[in-house]
Amino acid sequence: MTRPILTLGATGSFGAGVAQELLRRDRPVRCLIRNPGKARSLLGENPALELTVGDVQDPASLERAAKGCEAIVHAINYPYPQWIPFMERATVNVIDAARREGAPILFPGNVYNLGPQSDRPLTEDAANQPNTKKGTLRAELEEMLRRAAEDGSLRVIILRAGDYFGPTVRNGLVDPIFGNAAHARTLRPIGKMDIPHQWAFVPDLGKAAIDLLALGDQLRPFEVVNFAGYVVPRQDEFFRMVARAAGHPDLAVRPVPWWILRLVGLFDGVVRELMELRYLFDTGVILDGSKLRHLLPQSADTPIEEAVRLTVASYR
Repeated sequence: MTRPILTLGATGSFGAGVAQELLRRDRPVRCLIRNPGKARSLLGENPALELTVGDVQDPASLERAAKGCEAIVHAINYPYPQWIPFMERATVNVIDAARREGAPILFPGNVYNLGPQSDRPLTEDAANQPNTKKGTLRAELEEMLRRAAEDGSLRVIILRAGDYFGPTVRNGLVDPIFGNAAHARTLRPIGKMDIPHQWAFVPDLGKAAIDLLALGDQLRPFEVVNFAGYVVPRQDEFFRMVARAAGHPDLAVRPVPWWILRLVGLFDGVVRELMELRYLFDTGVILDGSKLRHLLPQSADTPIEEAVRLTVASYR
């Protein structure tokens, strides 16, 4: 019998996407969760789904959940103000549990640790040049994982991508875009409209994650792989596509000014933390996906129009 894959953060954007894809493939999934009701509403009832109540911050409950698992998907995330110290503690516990089970770790990376970059698409060997505290933390987390894999006793895959969207993604960046469009309201993105931006459709990202885990020893003990997803030449073109998919092609697109976000940030910790990431919305940081295409040549992304349509529909 196939061993389960432990999915941490299964009620979040990436974790739920991976869990849904595993279930679609009839693969057993074990999820360590704090809210069984939320997990059931996202993942449904399925004989291949096992929910274990616990907290990744508790090493004992994580050890129990990891017992007998084939791999661990470390999709744990917290609101920005809680990243320190919870992300580091979670990662330490995941590494310890993975070592005990001999299970590889898949970790969803982002671009924060890369810092501001040139217009050239970045390959996996791009240097970490963080210029924010969140970028510095992400670089430290990846370094912890790299060191854990150094002696070859633990395998780690970092699957790096740009901004997420999809049926499982709900946050302050995408809700004012897809959610507003679904209900015929003005789209309220942030950032410059005339620059390129990179988007990752989470169902496709989940497929890539599972397929990379299946490659096993074909990968190095510590492997970083970029997921290119969709690079839109201009942000406003993407938002117009969202409006069309919602059936409201004439919806207004009005970016939220940074001065308003700065004011909101006086009372909202998440928005306050977002302010240091402004450079990501004023200049494009783009990942090169050639390596993933080489590793998974049969893989095909959902056409962008269909991905946008499915995301809008999920808000209705």
